[in-house]
Amino acid sequence: LKLSTANLFPSRVNLLAMVDFKFPPLSKTFTESWGPPPHGEEDFAAKIGICDFVEHLDKFPLTKIGKICDFTASGQRWMQEKGKGGKGPKGFGKGKGGFVPVAPPKNDDEGFSLVDSRPLTSKGNGKGRGGASRSKGKGKGKDINYQEGILGQRPKLNAQKGDLKGKGKGRGGLQRRGLPSFREWSVQTKTEWEMKREIMLHSLAKLQLNANEVLYEDLMWCGSLHTYNRVYDRVTTKTEKRLARYEDLGFFNVTTSDDWHLQEMLTADPTVTVIATDHILACLIAAARSVYSWDVIISKVAGKIIIDKRNGSQIDFLSVNETAQDPPNVEDKDSYNGPVRLSQEASCINQNFSQMCLDREAGAKELDAGNPFDPDDGETQVASGAYRYRKITLPGNPKSEDEFEKSPLVMVVRTEVNARMPDEKGGKGLVSVKALNEYEPKPNYAWRSHLESQRGACLATELKNNSFKLGRWTAQAILSGCDTMKIGYLSRQTTNDPLNHTLLGVQTHMTDGFAEQIGLTRNNMFGILRAIIDMVMQWEDGKYLVLKDPTKSVLRLYEVPWDCFQSDDEDEEEHEEEEEQELDEDGNIAPQQPG
Repeated sequence: LKLSTANLFPSRVNLLAMVDFKFPPLSKTFTESWGPPPHGEEDFAAKIGICDFVEHLDKFPLTKIGKICDFTASGQRWMQEKGKGGKGPKGFGKGKGGFVPVAPPKNDDEGFSLVDSRPLTSKGNGKGRGGASRSKGKGKGKDINYQEGILGQRPKLNAQKGDLKGKGKGRGGLQRRGLPSFREWSVQTKTEWEMKREIMLHSLAKLQLNANEVLYEDLMWCGSLHTYNRVYDRVTTKTEKRLARYEDLGFFNVTTSDDWHLQEMLTADPTVTVIATDHILACLIAAARSVYSWDVIISKVAGKIIIDKRNGSQIDFLSVNETAQDPPNVEDKDSYNGPVRLSQEASCINQNFSQMCLDREAGAKELDAGNPFDPDDGETQVASGAYRYRKITLPGNPKSEDEFEKSPLVMVVRTEVNARMPDEKGGKGLVSVKALNEYEPKPNYAWRSHLESQRGACLATELKNNSFKLGRWTAQAILSGCDTMKIGYLSRQTTNDPLNHTLLGVQTHMTDGFAEQIGLTRNNMFGILRAIIDMVMQWEDGKYLVLKDPTKSVLRLYEVPWDCFQSDDEDEEEHEEEEEQELDEDGNIAPQQPG
């Protein structure tokens, strides 16, 4: 019997026959893709579209072929602005925010669950139509303007009078385009900036100066000064009063370089070396108590020092529970209990309470001049309050070898006085009015149940939770010469309502006694100011940035270019115009259509 290979292994023969295959010749001219031409080289004159490769086109009812997925920054920004600007389909119009969802194919999401539905945020937090609220003026979203907090306005230049005038509803600088995030750096440093000095905050407590040798002189009083209404001293948790709101009043916290009174006093008196405001100096004095990041600008020109702040800086706002054991959640920026929204709420409460507690029937005391920042446009009514320009002379150190440190230091400070007592006379009886706010009462600690029976415990808790804020207030009261501090306790009417508040009580403290209670002495206060000024006077003329590190108890001083931080103010109006314009698919400003 003769056996062949095909009889024994028939499958092997088929396998060998299937392998026998010749590749067709490759095209020498077709270079756009791999493989041979399907119908010969002459058919490649026509382009092949995406629909030529789709066998079941009825399953994909495409009406437009565009971007499938764009992970670039411009693509993400375009998708976010598309959802905010009302470009999406019905139901996702203007003001809704977020991305425009695309309907997936049917039965394609079986077995899957949505993990995170939060939209991606762009770098410019607060930009665009769905961003943070902005104060635009009267009659336009009063609740939004109230929550925003009208602080840190920059006055406009009046060309006719040649002086600086401010508007109460002017734009507030950086916080309008991107609200300050307190846990982040208030200013992003650059590598070309030279760090001149690094100061450990605990070392500030060692700086001392004999406060008994400090001299004070009043140069000018501006604004109006009403009498404090003692009815509010008798308010209790059982007779609580609703906090009035003053959206139509103009509040001003103008920086040093924009105050024309300070500029005139610096140039008119050759003995004056430093000009500043009490808000800025109070931050330097209470710096050791701070946790969040903040910054101050010091400019030295021809032996003169101007201590300034940026428009929209963090020091324009009042922090809430900054030094508490459980501070507000920084990650939840959009919540009303986040640090940014709470700072706006606290700032508005202080403004409104300072006007609510005045006795309007008694009339205001006439001062040397009116409010220096009154726009005088017939529309804005300025808030009641006095600006007290004081010349403060700090004694020198006779043991120092430096000539400047030996001689006395003269500085002019613009301070604020909120009210006066009915028996005020000769500068005695001036009042500084401030307000603490409660936003989330705890079951075991709430002002409504503990303020009357445990006043000392409530104050001690606030001293622990808001050490930096109370330190600033005390330093401002000392600089302005207010011998009385009125601190109001205000709480939300409901826990989830940050717009309406109730006054639960007012505590009265003598300024010197309260300063001793919180551990702030005049010797240390003026010692800190003298040490920082003496240090800057040893350097060349220039612009210096004082920056608080948000992660460490460190204060750093950098030398920055002269034009630094000026572009933010110059480009402010341009940014707001860009916010209102439509964006194209690449995230750029779309050209206007002809009418």
